Amino acid sequence: MNCQTPNRRVLQPTCSPVLERSLILNQNRRVIKKSFTWTTLNFIFIAIILYDLSYACPYYFNYLLYLEYSLLVILTLNFFYHIVKIARLSLSFSEPILITPEQKVLLNVKDSDPDYKICQSPTKSINSTPVNSFANTPGTISSVSQLSNVSQLDSINFSISSPSWTYLKCTPETNTTRFSNRSPPNSASKTSSMKTSFCEASSVEFITDENSLNKYLKEYEEMEKVQKLANKSQQSSNLLSSFWSHPVTKTAKDVSSFLKKCQYQLSSQLATKSPGSPNIKGDGKITSSQISALEVWTRINVDSVALTQWNENLRVWISQTIIERLVKEFDSINDSLDTHGLSDIKIGGVGLERLRKTAQTSAVAQFIPSLPTLLPFLEITANQEYLVKRIRELARGGCISEFKWNGGGTYNGKDWDVSLPTDCAIVMHLLASYLDTQLMPLPSMPDTKAFSGHHYIRASEKLPDLTKNSLFIHQVSEQPPHYRVIVAGKVYEMVKGYNNLFHSILFFIYHVNKIELGMLGRVNLGRAGVNILWVIDQ
Repeated sequence: MNCQTPNRRVLQPTCSPVLERSLILNQNRRVIKKSFTWTTLNFIFIAIILYDLSYACPYYFNYLLYLEYSLLVILTLNFFYHIVKIARLSLSFSEPILITPEQKVLLNVKDSDPDYKICQSPTKSINSTPVNSFANTPGTISSVSQLSNVSQLDSINFSISSPSWTYLKCTPETNTTRFSNRSPPNSASKTSSMKTSFCEASSVEFITDENSLNKYLKEYEEMEKVQKLANKSQQSSNLLSSFWSHPVTKTAKDVSSFLKKCQYQLSSQLATKSPGSPNIKGDGKITSSQISALEVWTRINVDSVALTQWNENLRVWISQTIIERLVKEFDSINDSLDTHGLSDIKIGGVGLERLRKTAQTSAVAQFIPSLPTLLPFLEITANQEYLVKRIRELARGGCISEFKWNGGGTYNGKDWDVSLPTDCAIVMHLLASYLDTQLMPLPSMPDTKAFSGHHYIRASEKLPDLTKNSLFIHQVSEQPPHYRVIVAGKVYEMVKGYNNLFHSILFFIYHVNKIELGMLGRVNLGRAGVNILWVIDQ
């Protein structure tokens, strides 16, 4: 693999002297600022020690005085060291850096900056500039990303106004347009797509030392091996990830060598309908044209790397926004009940009906007003002891690490059984209850819950007539838990199993952002409202 270190590829005086001098200048300014801080601290401590020594007896010596004299010598040497360092770095740039108005904007140079001088020089054309030394390799992409964060520089000093040199982190537009005249269109698009996915998935943010460089190169080599296997299989366009492929376009004879190299392959998706699943027709019924679980993400250009990140973001959001705050509210309300003489009533210790009657008393309504708001979160099962215990277990770790999609935790020393709600049912109920508290009910239907009544259909509820405005999560079955999303009369099946719930929620959020522009009813799901849209940031 032809990869070199970022500094060796980018910081060459013959390529970009303005860039190199600007980086060195910025580094010097940071060092000067740090040295000035240490100079000030040393001066303060020297002054304190001299003040103390001025009042000491000149003919009396002890260990404390020896310590003060030693500190005085060390601080004085350190003081003069930083003074010399500041002076040397301040005089290192005797002449100002000549830049063009375009470079001034890109470098974020202020008009009062004495180290830069604006000159109206003709911009050198990129066609006449050799660019072979600056190849579009992953190492180069990472290095430019590093430099752009240091000096807010988005282009090299070849043709500043040329859009081909504009750097945006991991954007397909930048990668596909850069150096497009030096490679065939097909290969350029495939290579740029591969590098974009790797740039997003790589755990190395900046290459700062030899260890990070070796880690980056090792990850890139593994990604190249996977990409070669995917290219050999000529994967179909309806596949979810470039890391998985199946030979749908090859004969058994052609694929035999490929099958020997791979341990797993995805089977082809057939247009089948599960028995007992309803159909959507034009009059609001469900049809048999259902989108397969694998196609739904490729149709919206979401690959496995992005989907995995979205899944993690959603789990973190649910854990920290809903579950952990619920546990804190449990403890707070239990403490308040104990304080007001109701020590025999605890959340998780008594039934739901008794909690409702307690919440209706005047004393509790006055001093513990949050109890009635908390009750809808506990309505999923009558077994309050297990429910509260399981919610506390799911709150551990910050990412719902105890989650079991088709089961739950132990209860009274026994394993989970079907009489208890699954973790999928608990998490979905908590999310629906939380959104019911955050969204506003429709003025025409004030008694209907804002989310549960319009955008979540349980398995026990009748499926409403579907229209082009239909947008909700449908619980198909409770055992085993399975969810799907219906958008504008179309059924979108999600992958079965562990991630079915999270993928359904993500797909629902994506279409709320796309179709409703982030608005669910009269409340925004972005930063101005619920703040959940960040989990699907590209």
